[in-house]
Amino acid sequence: MEQNVEKHDYETPSLTVHGSIETITQGGGGSTAIDASFPAHTPIGDLTFS
Repeated sequence: MEQNVEKHDYETPSLTVHGSIETITQGGGGSTAIDASFPAHTPIGDLTFS
């Protein structure tokens, strides 16, 4: 059985640097509240998001 499969040229993966990981992950900082601070089933409006 013969298949007609179109082959594409291989593209080498690339990495785009958007800044330092420390700076990027600190976007939500500024609060001392963590997940454990909120009891289960806390309404979404009562959660603190930065």
